[in-house]
Amino acid sequence: MEITRRGILERAAALGVAATSLPFVSEAQAKEQLTVMDFGSPYVDASKKISAKWDKADITWGVQSGGAMTILGIIKAKWPNPPYDMIINWSPGFASILKEGWAETITLADVPNLAHVPERFLTKDDKGNIKTIPRSVDGSYFAVRTDRCPIEIKTIEDLLNPKLKGQICWPVASQYLNAPTVTLALARGGNEFKMDPGWQFLQELAKSGNIGRVFASTVEGTNSVSTGETSIIYASNGALSPLSQRVPLKALTKGEPSMKAALYVEGWVVLTASKQKKAAMDFANFTVSKENSELFHQEVTSVPANQTAKVSPKVAPIQFTTEELDKFAYVPDWGYMSTQLDAWVKKFEQDILPKI
Repeated sequence: MEITRRGILERAAALGVAATSLPFVSEAQAKEQLTVMDFGSPYVDASKKISAKWDKADITWGVQSGGAMTILGIIKAKWPNPPYDMIINWSPGFASILKEGWAETITLADVPNLAHVPERFLTKDDKGNIKTIPRSVDGSYFAVRTDRCPIEIKTIEDLLNPKLKGQICWPVASQYLNAPTVTLALARGGNEFKMDPGWQFLQELAKSGNIGRVFASTVEGTNSVSTGETSIIYASNGALSPLSQRVPLKALTKGEPSMKAALYVEGWVVLTASKQKKAAMDFANFTVSKENSELFHQEVTSVPANQTAKVSPKVAPIQFTTEELDKFAYVPDWGYMSTQLDAWVKKFEQDILPKI
């Protein structure tokens, strides 16, 4: 963005600031201007606290509305002159961004704090170039209300136990991009690319009568468990963490490998069209330092991507050591899953719902 005295005065006028109250700023003295898009509260609020400590550029903040994928449509409509230098997004959106060629390549020299991020959380192109700057890791998983569930859940096959009639709260296929069915598939030798074992398992669950509630919103699902209507649920950590403050809830994430947590990453993308790439990378690096990762995650319930940062007890169910990651968690191909979602939703509605 070109910075001129006239531009500064026009901006001041738009904000209702008198020109006479502004000190003269030469173009050599003026800071660079960054436009950054973040998720809504509490994400952007935490980011603004961090940016207040950084003085290398002035940042204009945008807030995503309508979900992480909505911003991609806005960028596509404005390309090659998008209104942002850097945007936040998450694993499913990264695949679309790479496909469009919008993500600038990132190196350790550009963002040194990437050295503290596990390799598996870095999104790369076909040539192995890093294209994102991970900020947080989050996930979804099975959890059980221990004071209401009639049996102890030890393996995923226990979900078929006849004693669990009506006890399971299951999300519609569009929730979590059908990750719970992928988890079922993994337990029986499949994965997101080989879903037949998962669909077969889910049909058995539907016929068993153990699914007592199918939910289409987080509130509907957590209310079912909090009221005692059901005692087992698959949901995101963002939903389950506050629920665990209200009822005795146990995350089924580190007891048995068949009940793996599905992890996803959210992080920064520096757009190739930006004229302020260096400043954008510097700011991104600043936000994911140990200190600032800890500050950010005091307000946001997810795991810092920077492994040197301290982690809140609230996210213990999705905090894994390197060894635990291999055993109790998986990072699916969220981009591929997003391309299959329409077909999966249709299959769920036609083949599963009628059997519940």
